[in-house]
Amino acid sequence: MNDDGRSEAWREVARRARASGGIRIASLLRDEPARAQRLSLDAAGLHLDLTRHRLPGEALDALLALARASSLESRRDAMYAGEEVNFTEQRPALHVALRAPAGAAAGAIAGEGIAAEVAATLDRMDRFSEAVRSGEWRGATGQPISHVVHIGIGGSHLGPQLACEALIDHAHPRLRFRFLSNVDPRAFDRAVNGLDPATTLAIVASKSWHTLETARNAQALRRWFAAGGIGHGDLHRHLVGITANLEAARAFGLAPESLFPFRDWVGGRYSLWSAIGLPAMLSAGPQRFRAMLAGAHAMDRHFAEAPLAANAPVLLALVSLWNTLALPGATEVVVPYSDALRSLTAWLQQLQMESNGKRVGRDGAPVAWPTAPVVWGGPGTDVQHSFFQALHQGTGVHPVEFIVAVPSGPDPEGRGDALLASALGQREALLHGRSGNDAPAAAQGAPDAAAGQAAAWLAAHRACPGNRPSSLILLDRLDAERFGALLALYEHKTAALGWLWDIDSFDQWGVELGKQLAGEIEPLLDAARELPAQLAPDLRALLERIRATRASRG
Repeated sequence: MNDDGRSEAWREVARRARASGGIRIASLLRDEPARAQRLSLDAAGLHLDLTRHRLPGEALDALLALARASSLESRRDAMYAGEEVNFTEQRPALHVALRAPAGAAAGAIAGEGIAAEVAATLDRMDRFSEAVRSGEWRGATGQPISHVVHIGIGGSHLGPQLACEALIDHAHPRLRFRFLSNVDPRAFDRAVNGLDPATTLAIVASKSWHTLETARNAQALRRWFAAGGIGHGDLHRHLVGITANLEAARAFGLAPESLFPFRDWVGGRYSLWSAIGLPAMLSAGPQRFRAMLAGAHAMDRHFAEAPLAANAPVLLALVSLWNTLALPGATEVVVPYSDALRSLTAWLQQLQMESNGKRVGRDGAPVAWPTAPVVWGGPGTDVQHSFFQALHQGTGVHPVEFIVAVPSGPDPEGRGDALLASALGQREALLHGRSGNDAPAAAQGAPDAAAGQAAAWLAAHRACPGNRPSSLILLDRLDAERFGALLALYEHKTAALGWLWDIDSFDQWGVELGKQLAGEIEPLLDAARELPAQLAPDLRALLERIRATRASRG
């Protein structure tokens, strides 16, 4: 369909969204016989229920028409084919090739042997992980590794930490993992507190090897090892690097056998599936890491093959897009009812907001529609005792995504049942609300008129309006396959939204600007350096205050 057709499809969706204010979700559930069939589905071991949104069937038809008018299917196919879907950097986005089984990725980029390269890296990771896990890999003093410190930031940190937590049931009994991302010196101190350099393995993960936070922490770690008696000649037994810049890592002092490379087309927020996932393999083992890849690949195949109307990532994207138009100012709340997924929200924040936090489209002109709603949340049931009050009774309406993993194993205290019941109960409360008229009498023995006024007053405070949208993603168990499928589901949802908005979901130029300015400001913190005359007054005042504070400390 031509651009005029796409514009018309957008106008139709926007028109329906503006008219949706009076829609009651309960009425849609009652009056649309095919609603459950259209808005709930199973994909790659996950069950999605998207029925509880203010989205009537006719609006869903309009959203699907928009997807077709936006050439979503052909853009998806272009990504799988290895075309340069990251159009501002002229790069492909081939994270799907990283988790494809042998033979499935062949030909993704003609002549470059991507499948063979991916397989070779996985085999190297397997051998290294088995050596560390078995105790065959030993430190400079001959002792096996007991602790792993992973240094990275952004996708190089969030993905591995999330995976280690999600697969904690399969963690190696000897190995303990710590994750360091922040450049704050206190973060480094906490990461190495109580550790013995002789039994510590450090992993430095940095695509460019020049990311400020990771580079400074890596330097501090090298100094920490030296202070602990691990000299330069023995460092390769304790320090490994994961990077696309092998030359810089070798210049840092790493031996070739301690380096795990990946390509520059592996975006940070899509990098868990590459060598960046080494901590997860060390923790849960090669077999379960490959099971995680298999789960992601199953979702890849679903996204590639399922029709739009029955495609889980596409429907998730369409519902998200609808809510940005129908609920102005709405954010997206993600609540995993699984402590092992407690870091999922942070991972999603980077994936969705860094990918789609863009204001101009492919043509360089401003996008006409809101993009990248704020993503936030936390683990249930903890957050029921913090921000759920605002979700039930606040003036804003924010869709909530419940991610529920059915607990496994015996539980005499019934905590797993309480967890499940809490998730389902909160979702029911968001839908139905309550009038508040069930409040007890506020003034026993008071005159009838006064008692009635008190009851009405209390009812107003107790009332919950309901009709608040929610989604549910159900995992019958949290294992490696389903975890991989869950992350891939969100990756493809994010890409689908980018194609609907006609933005580049795979670049991140806004991040680069802040890094550049930080590099210009850092030298000005040196008190011996004269501040430039053209410096903005407010920045000058702050720098002078910081300099004075440091000087007062001696």
